[in-house]
Amino acid sequence: MKSTRKSFQYSVLATAIGASLIANTALAQELQVLEQTTVNSSVIGESHIDEVKSYAGNRTVVTSEQMEKTAVLSIDDALQRVPGVQVQDESGTGVLPNISVRGLKASRSGHAQFLMDGVPMTLAPYGHTGQSIFPATLSMLDRIDIVRGGATVQYGPNNVGGVINLVTKSIPEKWQTSIENKLTVFEGGDKPLNDFYLRTGGRVSDQFAIQLEGNVLQGETFRDNTDTDVTNFQVKTEWLIDDAQMLTAFVQRYDADTDMPGALTPADYDQDRSQSTRPHDHYEGETTRWNLRYNRLFNQFLFADYGEFDALVFGHTAKRNFEWGYNAVKGEHWADPGKPSTHLRTSPREFNVLGVEPRASFYIDGATVNQKLIVGMRFVNEDIDYKLTQTSFTDNTTKVPRDWSLDTKAWAAYISDEIKLANDKLTITPGIRYEHIDMDFVDIGKNTGDQNTVNEWLPGFTASYQLTDTWLAYTNAQRSLRAPQIAYIRGKADEGAEMAWNYELGGRYTQGRNSLNLALYRIDFDDQLQWNKTDQTFDNIGRTVHQGFEVEGFYVPDSLPLLTLHMGYNYLDAEQKEGTNKGNELPYVSKHQLLWDASYDLNGYETTVSGVYFSKSFSDNANTKEEDATGAKGEVPAYMVWNFNISKDLYKKDDSVLRAGFSVNNLFDEDYYFRGIDVSPVGRYPAPGRSFSLDVKYTF
Repeated sequence: MKSTRKSFQYSVLATAIGASLIANTALAQELQVLEQTTVNSSVIGESHIDEVKSYAGNRTVVTSEQMEKTAVLSIDDALQRVPGVQVQDESGTGVLPNISVRGLKASRSGHAQFLMDGVPMTLAPYGHTGQSIFPATLSMLDRIDIVRGGATVQYGPNNVGGVINLVTKSIPEKWQTSIENKLTVFEGGDKPLNDFYLRTGGRVSDQFAIQLEGNVLQGETFRDNTDTDVTNFQVKTEWLIDDAQMLTAFVQRYDADTDMPGALTPADYDQDRSQSTRPHDHYEGETTRWNLRYNRLFNQFLFADYGEFDALVFGHTAKRNFEWGYNAVKGEHWADPGKPSTHLRTSPREFNVLGVEPRASFYIDGATVNQKLIVGMRFVNEDIDYKLTQTSFTDNTTKVPRDWSLDTKAWAAYISDEIKLANDKLTITPGIRYEHIDMDFVDIGKNTGDQNTVNEWLPGFTASYQLTDTWLAYTNAQRSLRAPQIAYIRGKADEGAEMAWNYELGGRYTQGRNSLNLALYRIDFDDQLQWNKTDQTFDNIGRTVHQGFEVEGFYVPDSLPLLTLHMGYNYLDAEQKEGTNKGNELPYVSKHQLLWDASYDLNGYETTVSGVYFSKSFSDNANTKEEDATGAKGEVPAYMVWNFNISKDLYKKDDSVLRAGFSVNNLFDEDYYFRGIDVSPVGRYPAPGRSFSLDVKYTF
């Protein structure tokens, strides 16, 4: 039996039904057509690398093989090897990634929509998009799909910068077990970071498959106060009910407990960048996530020749808590790393989310026009408890400055129609999404409340033309929404949603293992909200424009088929268009990003040299160049990091493979830093120095 995983193909339906039901030539011919068609009601499909070729937007799929070769240490590390993506490394472990796409704010990755296997993984998809729990670990991923344009209609809201789909490892057809251990030693660190991964699973019958996974990350990085303990367990099952119906289930338990070293003053950084002067900063997070998906394939689906119905139910409960030192001395910044803390602040938050999303796809084969019509809707209910406490180190008294709750009920409906013309060379896809959001905010401490309602139409349009067998031209335009966040609702900023128009124009060349993508892009933000570190609230800085171009290519020379070259470049101009700082660059946006890697297989030794470069950026709206004594303002210097990796199969027989790899990250020990992040927003935040990793994996 052929594979039936996830978006199983009509070939399964054709093969199975054909064996038992085909009684006439007409039906046999009809099923033969279906056998060649992959039916999938998702715009981005299953995030396979071959789906990029015909996608009408800029898109990159990073495979596990690429991540291994380029010595990737974490998910955010993998993402910064993609044009248009920049990270602020807060921990060196990837536990709390800060990811920016095309210059959108990086803190807690709140402006990037994350999916796991197509299911929203954000703490609250509407009311709290910040990823202050990031329930994913690198070892469990098979690939990462970064879609920068053209996905609003189906995947809204919060996709101004696009959609990032983390794809976990699929269940193998034959039972398989894999054990992997990666040990990373940081120069200057006291204790190594150990990453252990175990996976076992497979098809136990023609109808049922199951897979169990466990990942444990423990140890420290190069800095003091970085003790880390992460456990991630997942179970997924697939049940082929019959030849046209499938039911899949997923359950995950994720726990993280880590110390946070915080930022340093410039003087402390110069003295010893590995030290920590914020001993009270700590983070804990836990979540249980689940989803259930029913999929049904149809031959003759209402008015269509064939089609698919897909129903997804998903939910999670989550708790997270930050603790950090707070300085209440008048005239001093509360987060100045050079001053002692007077209080301990904590921000415990709880989340309960339930979502339901049914959708149907209709495929119409015409003489001159082929169509794929997708109709769907989604309901999400969110309950958020949002608290802040402050305990004095002097008398141990505790106050509760903040005790809020936000109940959100959101309904969305969408429709898109993929129309193929001119012998399928021209594809146009108009679509529209409607969002209705009811948000009930309560300030429990003050016994006050507020209600917000958002109603927005989000149109989208993509078009592509197959110029030749190897060249595709594409363009897209879409309206994007970010719903009011719980932190915004109480602040000084406007309480409305953040809206933006996204535009892309590009071309893609694909031939065998060689490819080249070129894309122009522009993001017009109506009202961009930005965190004010000093007042601890949000400012509406008005209209902003993010525009630039991205280039990415892979090349395998015919004369050297064992050599693979990869290079990417992004130019980004992110500018404030209103207010006091009109014409200035947005903070933490590098105008230039360059990435590269070269891999060569020499007698089974797969060797890769890779690197990234980011140009300088500013840390405030005023574009202050000179650094102050605390490190709160000033330029963020440019940096370039090189990596090296070598790996080899040490043993291989039948289905058993023993593989080992050695890598060096930050090969030349580049000394670079970011500005303060989140609960430590003032000072220089050191980036990881040189580290060495040994990875051993046995699959049988």
